[in-house]
Amino acid sequence: MTIADKLLLGISTTVNGMGIVFIVLIVLWAIIVAQSKLISVISERYKKPQTIDLSVNMEKVDIGSEGITSGESIVPGVVDDETQAVIMAVVSNCANIPLSRLQFKSIKAL
Repeated sequence: MTIADKLLLGISTTVNGMGIVFIVLIVLWAIIVAQSKLISVISERYKKPQTIDLSVNMEKVDIGSEGITSGESIVPGVVDDETQAVIMAVVSNCANIPLSRLQFKSIKAL
């Protein structure tokens, strides 16, 4: 066997080996993609829809009822009166604290 024959045999073996490796890698890639799609389909089927409760408990308030007071609130900063009133109303509603008992010392914009 001459050196040329040995070189051709070595190159042939190398090409065959690399070809087999790449074919196996392509098959593994296809299996991973198929598994990924199968798992995503199964998880979507059994996934429970998430609902977010955005309801607000709004009660009718009689303006003339007791407990509602009017007054003056001085809060230094960049918050205007309307924004301050909205913040106080939201805090009062969420914390179930009457407006007459709320006292803000400062409101800062973030």
